[in-house]
Amino acid sequence: MSQPSQTSKLAVTLTGTPAVPDFEKFANSVKSQNRAKFAYEMKHGLRAGMKKGEKPKDRAKALLTKARQVILKHQNKEAISLLRKAIELHPQNAELHTQLGDVLVKDMEQLPQALSCYMKAISLEPKVGNHYASIATLLMKMQKFEEAIDYFEIAVGFDPKNLIALSRMMHLKAHRLRWNDWDRIPTYLKVFNDPKVVSDPFAFLSLCDDGAFQKLRSETLNRSRYKASVKAWPPTSARAADQKIRIGYFSNDYYNHATMHLIGGMLEAHDREKFEIYLYDYGSKHMDHEHQRARRQADVFQDVRHMNTAQLVDLARRDGIDIAVDLKGFTEGGRLDIFNDRVAPVQIAYLGYPGTSGLKSMDYMIADRITIPSNLRQHYSEKILYMPNCYQPNDDRRFIADVNKSRQGYGLPESSFVFASFNNPYKVTPKEFDIWMELLREVPDSVLWFYVSKEPVEDTLRLEAEKRGVDGARIIPTGRLQPEYHLARLKHADLFLDTFNVNAHTTASDALWAGLPLVTKTGEQFAARVAGSILTAAGLPDLVTPSVKKYKEVALRIAQDVDYLADIRARISLARSAAPLFDTKGYTRDFERLLEQAFLNYRAGNGPKTMGLPA
Repeated sequence: MSQPSQTSKLAVTLTGTPAVPDFEKFANSVKSQNRAKFAYEMKHGLRAGMKKGEKPKDRAKALLTKARQVILKHQNKEAISLLRKAIELHPQNAELHTQLGDVLVKDMEQLPQALSCYMKAISLEPKVGNHYASIATLLMKMQKFEEAIDYFEIAVGFDPKNLIALSRMMHLKAHRLRWNDWDRIPTYLKVFNDPKVVSDPFAFLSLCDDGAFQKLRSETLNRSRYKASVKAWPPTSARAADQKIRIGYFSNDYYNHATMHLIGGMLEAHDREKFEIYLYDYGSKHMDHEHQRARRQADVFQDVRHMNTAQLVDLARRDGIDIAVDLKGFTEGGRLDIFNDRVAPVQIAYLGYPGTSGLKSMDYMIADRITIPSNLRQHYSEKILYMPNCYQPNDDRRFIADVNKSRQGYGLPESSFVFASFNNPYKVTPKEFDIWMELLREVPDSVLWFYVSKEPVEDTLRLEAEKRGVDGARIIPTGRLQPEYHLARLKHADLFLDTFNVNAHTTASDALWAGLPLVTKTGEQFAARVAGSILTAAGLPDLVTPSVKKYKEVALRIAQDVDYLADIRARISLARSAAPLFDTKGYTRDFERLLEQAFLNYRAGNGPKTMGLPA
């Protein structure tokens, strides 16, 4: 396989003509001048710490090892310095260039420099798949997903055992509805069902519904990244009886993001007579109204975006946090490293990642008896804190815009039954799509309103529909809107069709808040059971189905039985004011009682244990 021509094109597009670092020219000029080379290396500190007779390439290798150690501690500036020194010592080492690119790529402003590093690595080793995988990962950050898939395919072509590239390729193909090799997914997954294989757990959530598999992926990644987890330190007696419990929430999603849409009301409803709220922000993308709302609700708001592991752990400990709540898990920007080193005596996984952290120092996970029934508890490394109703919080003051817009304004037929899929496209698999097309065939003139996010998948959708005997024009694509306008458009749909391996989460609550019914199928892993929990807490358990067959039957009945649909809509309307799902204050009091139980258990000198509140 030859080096792809798009590599050079990509370099010119992003960076212009790639700049050759000055040190290469200099190094070539002194290549045969050992004394000059030695003087240069001494001047720039490149021989600092070198043993007598140690070769520069051996020193470079030692610097690479040290750089990798500090990378794990998020000391990226130090890592960059070490790697640049190593490259000056051994510029023909492609691994050094790739590692430097992997650090630079973490900063959006340094993507062109990261690309230059990867390009240099490819010029040195044009048949090493990992270099192409690095470029693909960079393209993912730039949201150039089609190009990223191409580079991942090149990487896997050179190295079929590059499982990171393979997993990301599968995940991206899911995002783009590229199902051409979907029948090979079970074969791919067998390769990953191995405790020696390291991969990104999030990439697999939509590819299979298997709690044991997801736990294995999480635990394996943690073992590869972190040293032994820090255990909770013994409780001290020096604590006033009326001292407030300090809760620290850790995230980078304190802005117009699904997490804030869910917890915003809870932050406002916290009992400040009993709790102090600390928010630790790893670097929210926007300083918008939701960000300002989060700042207002914090007793202390800590901007920690530039802190490494040790600094952040030290800060949280000095703040005296009693309970640390991780809102990220394995989602983008998560910092499980600090929880591995322990920032608080009680640590809880919550809301952001629908699966186990696999981290020994993560004491608890917030769930309910639908998302994690007792027979599936073995798939979670944490002890479970059971909420009495749904684990998911909701804001009972979410605003729905008053939009004077008809169905036609959204490209929908005025009189048709409108099925809708507002889940992220990566959650949709051929299994669901087959059923949805059956529904369109059995319900004349119905359409499928399909959320495409920012993905240009409209042509793919229509082609897949036509493969299944449905006119592609009956698929109506729709894109992203601001939350209040998204909620407003939902009234024009008749039934939200849920996905299986990863259910609707925030989107399920959105639908019900806006009055839109949703039908789901309950699976095994946490992500496949969320919508069932939400619907049950809204008083709609009849829309939670145990099988594909029953899922289709319920959806078909709703589409054909106007009285049943009217009854469902009436119950949804009542749920807004009467159901536990939308009782923000009641939820917050339950959440606080549960956290208080966990903290008192620690104060009593006990280890974590599964606990819950009665419904």
